[in-house]
Amino acid sequence: MVGTQLLDRRKFIGAALAAPVLLAWPGIAQAATPQRIVSMDLLLTELLLTLGIQPVAIANIPLYRRLVAEPVLSDKVADIGPLNEPSLEYLQILKPDLLLMADWQTSGLDNLNGITDVLPLAVFPKNMPAVAFVQSLLRQLADLLGRQKNAETAIAACEQAIANARETLSGLRRPVYVCRFTRDGRNAAVFGGNGMIGNTLARLGLRNAFTGRVNGSGVASVSLRRLADVPDAIIIHFDRGTETDRALERLADSPLWNAFPAVREGRVVRMPVIYPNGGVRSVERLATQLASGLARVKNV
Repeated sequence: MVGTQLLDRRKFIGAALAAPVLLAWPGIAQAATPQRIVSMDLLLTELLLTLGIQPVAIANIPLYRRLVAEPVLSDKVADIGPLNEPSLEYLQILKPDLLLMADWQTSGLDNLNGITDVLPLAVFPKNMPAVAFVQSLLRQLADLLGRQKNAETAIAACEQAIANARETLSGLRRPVYVCRFTRDGRNAAVFGGNGMIGNTLARLGLRNAFTGRVNGSGVASVSLRRLADVPDAIIIHFDRGTETDRALERLADSPLWNAFPAVREGRVVRMPVIYPNGGVRSVERLATQLASGLARVKNV
């Protein structure tokens, strides 16, 4: 890219950092569609893959595969290192057309602009419902990359999964905690507010048992005893492998945990992990898993 095309893209990139989601790029009709894309953020990687685009590289492949997993990342994708400390030398070798990063990653990474075009994007919904936010971001990435049909197909599948789950769970009256246990079994990260998990619960017509303050990701760190604040609630916790196994071993010997009504009455559901800041596919998976998991305890 040279001349006006480069200038148009630079202006677009500068404006995008301040925008809640991706802005329309007036020069897209003239500029070549990026083909070799690097992603620095888990959500942005998920969205690229949802559009059917395998990036040439991403940051922290093991983390993506552990927390997000779907859509599946090709074994041919390169790993450029940690989320906030990519290998500049490797990036120079890869020669990407475009590097996508979250707005929170921009500090200290100004030197990336000398390697390729850098597009920082807001990845937290703030006051916008999270499901609508990730759908909007997917659409606008699709406009930039010429994958509009892929985006609409994915959004339709997401909305269908929400509708199906909502119908399945229509008779559920109990409130729901969604959390993950810390390794020591003494604390939990609980999800709520306007984050992806909290908003998905609302879209399914479920009542979130946790109504406290959460951070920008829709999560709060709380003492385990907070999960007993609403005695008739169902407790859903994400399975994070060894970390969860160790937590459950300790909880098995905890008088506090064993006194919880949800534990005594069999209203605890272990569920495959969902990335709490995930995109459209994560929302679809969460809705499907909630329908399946809660159906087992719906009448308990």
